[in-house]
This record gives sequence, structure tokens and C-alpha cells, in this order.
Amino acid sequence: MAQSAHVREAIATARVARHELGLGLDQPVHDLLLIVEETADVPVAILLLGKGVAGAYIVRRDQAFIFLNGSEAVTRQRFTLAHELGHHRLGHRAVVDGTETVEGRTTDPVEQQANAFAGEFLAPEQAVRNWMDAHDHPLIDLAVLVRIAAWFGISAPAAYVRLVEAEVLQRPTQRRQLKRQLDQGQHRGAEKMLGLAPVEDQLAQVQRAGGLPRLPVRLRDNALAAYAGGLIDIDRLALALRRDRATVERVVAELGLIPAGPEPDW
Repeated sequence: MAQSAHVREAIATARVARHELGLGLDQPVHDLLLIVEETADVPVAILLLGKGVAGAYIVRRDQAFIFLNGSEAVTRQRFTLAHELGHHRLGHRAVVDGTETVEGRTTDPVEQQANAFAGEFLAPEQAVRNWMDAHDHPLIDLAVLVRIAAWFGISAPAAYVRLVEAEVLQRPTQRRQLKRQLDQGQHRGAEKMLGLAPVEDQLAQVQRAGGLPRLPVRLRDNALAAYAGGLIDIDRLALALRRDRATVERVVAELGLIPAGPEPDW
């Protein structure tokens, strides 16, 4: 399928990023959170964000941070995380991303770039073709689609998009049938029937353990440390974290942070 110049740029950037991060182009990303934080050096905070918010990319004092909505499915969190990494690698400005944007329902070229980056980063075209070769090029029905999705740790709708973009899924009637099944949510039943194990990575571990909020050390050592030391109040902390006061109050309570004293009169 024809691709615009800005989408081609994003795909090329994703391939370069995978090479620089030691991933190559022929395999899934087995632990995206580890890659983003330890290899790409971008701290990730996982919080209970507002309804309709998938994630955010924030830059403060030349340090980038990524925020994820921990209430969403792990496959969605993985795609959102790759989307936010795309903003980072493509040099985009700070942004808060809604779920519709991450699902691809956007005409914003910047967001289209971030989505194209995420798709190629998580499921490179070469790796998709390798999967098809290894499985003797099966007819892509719903069962095959969910198996591909599970292999790459992405959702079935995201796998459908990748197969279309890689021109593996070409027949219009086949596309329409799969799209109808996805819209009806039939992929969830197929996943259960096939007993496909969900991706097992640090994002899954955080969700399973109920370990929210999950805050990176550098973020804790920044605004949260200032709050704990009595240097800023809860409103300034909420402003620094780009979250509403109620969310920040919940974070502070769950962490057990008690300010050392009142905010100084500067």
C-alpha cells in the first residue's frame, strides 16, 4: 500500500532505533519496558490516568518521561509505550495521547508518525514475513491472526494493521471478513479458545501485581522528592507530574509520602 513521506520517515526511524537498541528486524520485542528504560534511557511512569487517556510523552529540563495508563490491557500499554517512544525518537514535542489517537483514529501527521513507528518497532515487516515463512504461509483467518498477535505481544487489531501494511493480507474479501470479526470482538473468544498465553514482560508483571503507581527513580527523585522534602506543595506536584490533584493525592497516599514541612516562603 502507498505510504506518505512522513510515514516512511517514521518506519525508517523505527528500524534505526531497533538496530541501535540491539533488536534487529527479525524478532518480537520481548520486554519493551526494559528496552525503553534501560537501553533507550527514557523513564516510564505507569499510573491510573483519566478515562480516554492512553499515555503521554513529557520533557522536563531536557529529560524525557513517558506516562502510561496502567488500567488498560497490557497489549494496549505495549503499543502506547512504543507510540510514546516514537514521539521521543522522532523529536516530537510533549503530548498527551488519547486512546482514539493510539488506535489510529487521527489525521494528525505527528500522531500518524508515532503510530507507524510503534507498528514497525513492535512488529517489523521483516519479522512478520519471517513468521509467515516459518508457518508455511497459512491462510490468515481469525485463529492465525490472534496467534500472530500473541507472538508479537500486540492486539489482534494491531496485528491486522501490520499484516495489511506488510502487504501480507491482500485479498479484499479476506480483509473485510477479518475486520468485521474484529469489530464484533470475536478475537477475544478465539484467544481464549486457543489458550494463548498473554505476553509475559515487566508491564504484565506490574499489572498482575497491582503495583500502581509505578514511578521511575528519576521521576521520584525529581518532583516527588521535592514534595517529600517540603519544597513544593501538592498543587505544584500535580503541575510537575501533569496530572490532576486527585490523581496525585492518590499517588502520594499509595507511596506513603509525608512532606517534611510546609512549603518555604520563597
